[in-house]
Amino acid sequence: MTLADFKNAHKWLIIPLVIALIGFSRGYFFRLTEATWHQHMHGLSAILWYVMMIVQPYLITRGNVKKHRYYGILSLFLAGGVTFSAITIIPLNLKAAVDLEPNPIISADFLYGVSFTDLVTIIGFGVSVLMAIIKVNKLEDHAMWMISSVFWALMPALGRLAVIPTILIFGFPPPYDFIDVLFVSTLICIVPIVIICWRLKRWHPALIIVGIANLLYLFIRPIGRSELWRSIADELFKY
Repeated sequence: MTLADFKNAHKWLIIPLVIALIGFSRGYFFRLTEATWHQHMHGLSAILWYVMMIVQPYLITRGNVKKHRYYGILSLFLAGGVTFSAITIIPLNLKAAVDLEPNPIISADFLYGVSFTDLVTIIGFGVSVLMAIIKVNKLEDHAMWMISSVFWALMPALGRLAVIPTILIFGFPPPYDFIDVLFVSTLICIVPIVIICWRLKRWHPALIIVGIANLLYLFIRPIGRSELWRSIADELFKY
């Protein structure tokens, strides 16, 4: 592959940013004064990461190599911020599971289930960034590992986005919970991964791994109900 193959990548990468902004609008952007510093740190670093994923392919495909490398170095610190802040959110979710008031959408099973998928996502995101650094001199591999980092972070935003139209359609309280919504949004998230692999005529490991990992969202309910995982999570992320 050549740089020309990625000349429009920045346009497509605007879509995940829009999904994140709309998906987290109700739970974060419309409640900025109520958010904790953990949520502010995670929200800001994640949005900046999405922006960086748009800027970087634009710069390199327009010949701005020096700026691309400079922002690449800044991206390493930003990736660290995304990773660290995401880890700090998990204990908050587990505390919410204990203090949870009756809710037609969110259950303790959901909060414990996503604590597992969040942990997998954080690890996967970090590995993708690390692999992109290792493969920095191999264009296709470097690009694919960086693009896969977007898909690691996409599911939480896409799931929240999917709640909005379903509530508009069915009203509140709806005849489903968040886990049911995640089941649908998971399938939607897999589609672009398959399309990219099909267009490239190659099933790149970076995309295969994130695609398989996202399938874990289909098992949120049994994971969240697992007493073994609940005990492990309570020990790992004491609040």
